[in-house]
Amino acid sequence: MKNSLIVKSELKSLDNVYRWVEELLTDEVGRKKLRDILLITQEMVTNSILHGNEEAIDKKVTIDVEIELNEIKINIEDEGKGLKSLPSHKEAEELDYLAESGRGLKLAVLMTNSIELHGNRIKLIFNRE
Repeated sequence: MKNSLIVKSELKSLDNVYRWVEELLTDEVGRKKLRDILLITQEMVTNSILHGNEEAIDKKVTIDVEIELNEIKINIEDEGKGLKSLPSHKEAEELDYLAESGRGLKLAVLMTNSIELHGNRIKLIFNRE
């Protein structure tokens, strides 16, 4: 099952994204897994709004949630230039949680089962267990 949400590039959109993902996944994964998915999704959408789309209100962020038998896949795409690469697991471990930038990527790399980067689209993959 695949669901999509498109939001404007403004931080007040984060509440809608959070509620939408929570509603989709509450009955699909356990509470801890749901909290992890919500945290990482919120961080990645924040990055898309602030860094990808540079808060340009005319630009959108698209979030796709795919619920599969063993995995939850979340694609987040903005209208920015995209990233060239993601930090390695080791590099992510060394990033500062309290730094103004990098926290979202740190969490995404360390807390997903797999992460893929395709220009301005990031795919977060979580095992359902």
